[in-house]
Amino acid sequence: MKISFKAIAAAFAASVLLAGPAAASGKGAPEINKIVRVKGTIVDVAVSNPAFSTLVTALKAAQLVDVLQGPGPFTVFAPTNDAFGKIPADVLTGLVNDVPALTEVLLYHVTPGRQDLRFSYLARDLRTVQGQEVFAERERNTLFINNSQVAGSAIVTDNGVIYVIDSVLLPQYR
Repeated sequence: MKISFKAIAAAFAASVLLAGPAAASGKGAPEINKIVRVKGTIVDVAVSNPAFSTLVTALKAAQLVDVLQGPGPFTVFAPTNDAFGKIPADVLTGLVNDVPALTEVLLYHVTPGRQDLRFSYLARDLRTVQGQEVFAERERNTLFINNSQVAGSAIVTDNGVIYVIDSVLLPQYR
């Protein structure tokens, strides 16, 4: 596989992002108020950063890679490998092997359009592609999607926005 400058730039931007608020100098705007712009798609960023390898595996299993490489725009709440690691291994394996359930979970992490949540202090519901809503809420310099904390800056790609989150979001099953 040939690695392009675009993929290297996306990997660098995502790795800076994953350093999160702890890497901030304490001066200037909080990390959540900042954006990192990269060339490439949401999938390019995910594939180029090892911290998203579980997400990439799940996207491939659910056959959603082509969708998230499309024109969008999309907003993706992207769980890291550590976020997936919070799920017991047997449950995660079962989820990956149940493609319809996996697809529901992954689409619950995607909203149509570019959502700029950096300066929003009003809590709000965002409709996901899966059909249910996630709850975006900001407490001072911390942004939460449901109960998952957003780490670092927003990544703006050619086809959307990525917010890195520390937990996997689960839709409500009826």
